[in-house]
Amino acid sequence: MKFRYEAVERIPKPLMPGVVYHSEEFEIGALLCACGCGHRVSLLVPDSHQVTEQNGMATVRPSIAVCDAPCNSHYVITAGEVEWLRAFDPATSKAVMRKQIARHAQGGPVRLSFLQRVLAALSRAWTWFTSFGPPR
Repeated sequence: MKFRYEAVERIPKPLMPGVVYHSEEFEIGALLCACGCGHRVSLLVPDSHQVTEQNGMATVRPSIAVCDAPCNSHYVITAGEVEWLRAFDPATSKAVMRKQIARHAQGGPVRLSFLQRVLAALSRAWTWFTSFGPPR
């Protein structure tokens, strides 16, 4: 399955397979699990994940670990392509989930400073600019 990028103001309730939705305003992303199980995956952007677009296709970094669904999928998405990684063992899955719950209990992720946001925007702009390749 290939994943295309879709910039949205708000994440839609029903998600379509093969689409990574990204709301820059609300700093969140969402997609249906790449394994096809139908599990809704939420991404905190930029606190835990980066979602970028290149030629209409999505890239998500770091890897997506679906620890809260029976599929236990683990993968990265690069230019729309899914690269499957080894699933976490049950102990690691539980530790990841505990860490996420603790982060939310502390009032959520720390927001990036203005300088960090500017640098991230410049990095995205540079990635976009260089995606065109050398002139012909």
